[in-house]
Amino acid sequence: MTVELPAELFRAQDRDGIKQRFDAVHATRYGYSAPAEKAEIVSLRSAITGLMRKPAFEPIAAGQAEPPAAAFRGTRPVYFAGAGRSDTPTYHRPDLLANNRIAGPALIEEHASTTVVHPGDVVTVDAFGDLVIDILRS
Repeated sequence: MTVELPAELFRAQDRDGIKQRFDAVHATRYGYSAPAEKAEIVSLRSAITGLMRKPAFEPIAAGQAEPPAAAFRGTRPVYFAGAGRSDTPTYHRPDLLANNRIAGPALIEEHASTTVVHPGDVVTVDAFGDLVIDILRS
């Protein structure tokens, strides 16, 4: 059960105040509470509000239209609806440079995701490393 607690209860190390808040929420939610019984904090969540500087956008190194050889990771079989199975070139996104262009089909992989470039589409890497996909298929 989540119980919102003011920071002052923690600063004052007011265990009784924390237990009273728990009992009040329990009584509201379930219609009863047990003030004489012990309670245990199982997990604690914290939210902090503040101001942060916006991160600076840093351009990546520029290259030619052709991706560097280091970015190529081989091919993988991929099935595309309407086009069938294709041995699809695979690229490592961190190794791509600004101005690189890749015509689909292609896979662009990074640690947390894979971008699928369908046959007929073209992806261009912009100055900040974003993948801009021109969807040219009908």
